[in-house]
Amino acid sequence: MGRIVDTRCPRCGAPLPIQPGMDAVACQYCGARSLIDRGRKPTTAPIPQGMHVVRVTPPSGNAAAVTVTAAVAGMVVAGAVAGVVAFGASGGSSAGARPLLGAGPRLYFSDRPMVADVNGDGAPDVIGKSSVPAGEAWIAAYDGRDGKPIWRTAALAKDATTHEARRAVVLGRVISVDALGKAQAYDLRTGTPSWSVPLGEKARRVCQGSGVIVVETVDDAKHGLDPASGTKRALAKDAACTPVPSSNKDEAPGYQLVGRADFDELGLPRSHEIEVMSVDSALITSGPGPRFLLGSRSKGSRVGMVAAVDKKKVLWATVVPGVDPLTTSTSGVDEAAYQGGLLVVPYDMKDHGEGTRLACFDGGTGARLWDVQIHKKSQVLLGISTSANDVFYATWTALYVFSLKTGKLRYMVGTEF
Repeated sequence: MGRIVDTRCPRCGAPLPIQPGMDAVACQYCGARSLIDRGRKPTTAPIPQGMHVVRVTPPSGNAAAVTVTAAVAGMVVAGAVAGVVAFGASGGSSAGARPLLGAGPRLYFSDRPMVADVNGDGAPDVIGKSSVPAGEAWIAAYDGRDGKPIWRTAALAKDATTHEARRAVVLGRVISVDALGKAQAYDLRTGTPSWSVPLGEKARRVCQGSGVIVVETVDDAKHGLDPASGTKRALAKDAACTPVPSSNKDEAPGYQLVGRADFDELGLPRSHEIEVMSVDSALITSGPGPRFLLGSRSKGSRVGMVAAVDKKKVLWATVVPGVDPLTTSTSGVDEAAYQGGLLVVPYDMKDHGEGTRLACFDGGTGARLWDVQIHKKSQVLLGISTSANDVFYATWTALYVFSLKTGKLRYMVGTEF
């Protein structure tokens, strides 16, 4: 008697049950159609445009071997099957970091780190887009304690990997909105696809409404999506939408980064109103406490500087570098993260071969708590995030995780450039 074979959709990785006698199957999540090749006889027939192939070899004993391949426009592309794989975590100092899990292909972590409890142990984990050099990309979750992989999705479509794509963690889902406006949801615990919805517009940000996922688009529209099903839900015109862990560098739960164009509306001082520094951007906390201005020293040698203000009153101001400022970049600072009263600010060295450092300040007093070397590699920053205990700093190839309390490097995910 025939049996149902469970495999995965080669496009989105969703469960794809194949029943006996079926010649083709359509994915209930993304709609992709796949031909079923049971390996009974060779075929040289061309694969139809846009179709995939799911190859199922006949059962042997009590097990059935399943091989998934994808073919688009007549070209065969290896399909990625979602699951837990050993890739990319590494430990030790940043200067000598090596893969923990043995030899294998180089892995890149290339996303603004999104921090959330994935495995339900009460400790924050990290989620983000990962890839292999010049190859496929996917979204993966890593254990926040040691960087070991928890799950990974199937390979992302090209439009879900560009700079116009958006990713976020909201209401138990990992949301990926591609450059064509298609929203794909994955289960936060397992990484398996949950649903997909075409929006017809490019996303600007993903945020959380009252029990609803909200996608704001570049056309200033708002789409409300049910977390469980993706069904579109009506939104009140002025409904609040709070920041969530996302790939957007200018906001995070607890704070947002703003440019000078927003200073007047927020009541922040302009550069000419602060004698000691030239201001480029500001970090605005969502709760009570000071706001932080980011920029460079206005007098003498140009060097990165940060100041705390209460409305337009300067509470404290200090240079960011904890090393000789003349060895650091003259472009100032415009990135920072805030957590539990602590402000962390990365800054580049003048010599690119000397990489990037990270400084931590007491938000109330401006006292420098620690200043450490992040790496001596690429100075491209994709994002910085924080949890109650850690700082997550991502270049375009690797994620570095530091203790928020001490600045000690705990582990690394990915490959240094």
